[in-house]
Amino acid sequence: MFSAHNIKKIRELYSMTQEQFALSLGITRELVNKIEKGKTKVSRSTILRIEKFVRERESEFYSQDAIVIGQPVTSEVSSLPYHVQRREQKVERKTVWVPLVGVKAQAGYVKGYEQVDFIESLEKYSLPPGVHPGGAQWSYFEIDGDSMEPTFSSGDVILASMVHAEDWQDIKNLNVYVILTADSLLVKRIIRQSSREWILVSDNTEVFPHKTIPVSDIRELWIFRRHIHAKVPVPEHLLAE
Repeated sequence: MFSAHNIKKIRELYSMTQEQFALSLGITRELVNKIEKGKTKVSRSTILRIEKFVRERESEFYSQDAIVIGQPVTSEVSSLPYHVQRREQKVERKTVWVPLVGVKAQAGYVKGYEQVDFIESLEKYSLPPGVHPGGAQWSYFEIDGDSMEPTFSSGDVILASMVHAEDWQDIKNLNVYVILTADSLLVKRIIRQSSREWILVSDNTEVFPHKTIPVSDIRELWIFRRHIHAKVPVPEHLLAE
């Protein structure tokens, strides 16, 4: 059984920040922080993700296809300390292809998000540099409309990782999420009003007021990870010159 102490040791062994470790596991950084501080118990789901994470890293380290200083790994036991071997090791990482839910595909996603054939039909792109796939489920979403301006503009793309239902209680207020309901796909900030109701908050509050929805209406929840701008805005002070 994993304890708060040895979970932190695992993270430190791989020289990962809490944010990087959370991304690899597909959970929130807040949950990692709570676990390491002993403020919450480790759920069965999280244990399984950590076990998978460790297995994958061990597989990478001992793989005969691994490359160390540009040479194939041999079956001989290295005399170098383990942490030195890890630092010098260069592993050929498999590209992870992530589906893009574009504006034109969003209506279809609302109806077919559980259909493998539909997901497979979506365009796919690799993860951006610095993002480690880990055991998380990833997706790109294209922004449609102006409800989240000035933070996100129509045509922007965000990368998000899925938040599983058992971790919804650990979401952080006012973080940005992609929310799938029975009839819509939304990008909003969330305030947890209660365990049964959440408030959806738009950044463009002058036009889009807050909206309260039952948690039971939510089919999927994805947390924002990266932002790809469709265009670069000109600073207001330059426009004034």
